[in-house]
Amino acid sequence: MKKITTLLLSIAFVAMSASATVTINVRTTTGNAPYLYVWNGAGIALNGAWPGTLMKASQTYTTTDGLVWFTKSFEEDALNIVLNDGGIDEDGTDAIQSADIRGVTGTAFYIFNIENGEYENVTSTYITPTEFDVNSLPKTVVYVEDKEFAYFVAPTTWTQCNVWAWNGTTGTNFTQSGVWPGDAIALVGNTTDGNPVYQWIGPDIVEGDSPTGIIFNNVSTQTGDLDYVAGGVYELSGKLLYTVEPTGNNPIVGDVDGDGIVTAGDITILYNWLLNGWTHGMVNGDQDGDGIITANDITVIYNILLGH
Repeated sequence: MKKITTLLLSIAFVAMSASATVTINVRTTTGNAPYLYVWNGAGIALNGAWPGTLMKASQTYTTTDGLVWFTKSFEEDALNIVLNDGGIDEDGTDAIQSADIRGVTGTAFYIFNIENGEYENVTSTYITPTEFDVNSLPKTVVYVEDKEFAYFVAPTTWTQCNVWAWNGTTGTNFTQSGVWPGDAIALVGNTTDGNPVYQWIGPDIVEGDSPTGIIFNNVSTQTGDLDYVAGGVYELSGKLLYTVEPTGNNPIVGDVDGDGIVTAGDITILYNWLLNGWTHGMVNGDQDGDGIITANDITVIYNILLGH
């Protein structure tokens, strides 16, 4: 799998859209503006050094229920935040702060208890989650027998994806590299909306020692620490979109473009991939199951078409 990963990641992938926007909306239990500390997956502070910047009373957003929120936006796919009081409590001790809130995407709403550091994520009260259409996934999102595996639907701006997986009880790390940001994983297609879909295939399943956590990242941006679900399909916000079950449809051998039949067109796509690096239409390149795409995969299709 590592070889095919290397080949696929060597393909030039041009991102056509700009970074997404993350908007943080906060109310506090006292009504006072909180400090907002922000950093990205590369550890770069985006809103000043600790404790961050005091949110502005002049920069607010009013929801339909009449509540007023301190608000701040960032041009990022995802970011991490800590809400805090800036260390300005009367006895001069360290700042009262929330826990790290990681992998924030889109528009989020938080109620922050500025007196004890507790917070509540109330985003679902104001943002209706979009129902995920499993039919938007490429046909290469399939069940993998006897292996730890997962998929990640990345933002359109991503041109690579790494995975970091571990078991918090046994201490097992499930990446080959064993060092952050983990292993580069394979691009296996795109959703119908054009989002790249990456596949992680880990080691053989070992009873009693499977991953408990997983992180997807492109070095500069990452998800939060996600609960690992075998066959899970995740997105940047950390949401588990879908779980691939053993009854899932496996690719038809010889069917490179995923249209359900084997034709000479499938050979043409593989030729273009091997000679020109052209990925258009290819969702299932490895036909002989050896983990790499070679001329032998074309031979497999020839034999199918010839009835051998």
